[in-house]
Amino acid sequence: MMDKIVLRKEAIRRHLQGESKTEISRALGKTRYWVNTWIKRYDPDDPEGSLADRLSTPKEPYRKWPREIINYAIQSRKLRMEAKAPGYEYALIGAEAIHYEMKSLGIKPTPPVRTIHYWLKEADLVVTEEMEAAEEEKVKKPYPAPKRDQVNELHQLDFKGPFYLSGSDQKHYLLALRDYASKRVALGVARNRKAQSVADFIVKAWQRIGLPRVIQMDNGLEFRGSNRYPRSFGKVVHICLDLDIEPYFIPQREPWRNGFIENCNGLINRLLLKRHNIPDFSALEIRTKDLETAINSTHRLSDLAGLTPNEYAANQPVCLLDPGYNGHLCNLPLVKGKISFIRLVRKSGRITLCAKDKFDVGTEYQWLYVRAQVDIQSQIINVFYQNELVKSLEYLL
Repeated sequence: MMDKIVLRKEAIRRHLQGESKTEISRALGKTRYWVNTWIKRYDPDDPEGSLADRLSTPKEPYRKWPREIINYAIQSRKLRMEAKAPGYEYALIGAEAIHYEMKSLGIKPTPPVRTIHYWLKEADLVVTEEMEAAEEEKVKKPYPAPKRDQVNELHQLDFKGPFYLSGSDQKHYLLALRDYASKRVALGVARNRKAQSVADFIVKAWQRIGLPRVIQMDNGLEFRGSNRYPRSFGKVVHICLDLDIEPYFIPQREPWRNGFIENCNGLINRLLLKRHNIPDFSALEIRTKDLETAINSTHRLSDLAGLTPNEYAANQPVCLLDPGYNGHLCNLPLVKGKISFIRLVRKSGRITLCAKDKFDVGTEYQWLYVRAQVDIQSQIINVFYQNELVKSLEYLL
């Protein structure tokens, strides 16, 4: 009988000679899963080691955690869920947040997140929530997302609502702006979905957390402008272009493309709207401001290596909007700047930017995503596929 290491080497040899996985599995009497496993594990720089059996023993020995540490984690979870104790009003409830709390308090060794999650589950304190369909969407097509690695490279903007306060039939809305890299948020409230409300909010938000290079939004008329005059654009776009910020409009009917801010909206719903009985608009403004402060200054996130959003952004260059800026109160001219639309090319080879404003891109790009960038000054549309310019079209304002 062939030695198992020799057998694995034989599988690799046959694979390198061009045999299919099916042929190899038949010749060696092994499953395709077995063949695929060792092809994936094979490292040409370490043939022997990569084809050897992996140790089944854990990397770290089992540790019996003191009962007081387990109890601390469970108590922290309860305080976070109740949200009544000082400092816990707007706290995150996950095992990750508890891990960073224990670490900051000097509890050593600090229990790993998975261990804390296990304790919470054993204590029946974990509720499995159904994920939204948008979050489950797996998109394999190349998608032209903007750069977003640096602080204030990309802001995402969205509305939440309408919702109603206790004893009132007045509609209220919450606006959320979030920096993708630092996770810092700016929150605001409004009594309507008008463009002026959005304009007032973003100006104040950029005076607090700084100006972005790109702002990403959905295709709501309060953001984009009129369907009747699709090339006129609205107040929000005018302000962005006046400040040299490029608006990015995500594909129509694909809200999960702004999933980052959608997740933020879910956080707002849990920490604010479902948690507090808010009597009036003034109280809503106060609560919203408190929540913004709590998210930015107390929420420690694994994406930020355990830092809060404010701590992560503290040493980064941030350009705050001039407190005296009043573009949102003026009728700004549309004379410069660029606006990007991410669009899926239809079977016909065409894309629709706004309303029924259609443009031919070419059938070779059907069912692929392109970025159509409107250049206001030149009055043309440059269409990019995977950052390569593929077409330029006239776009008369």
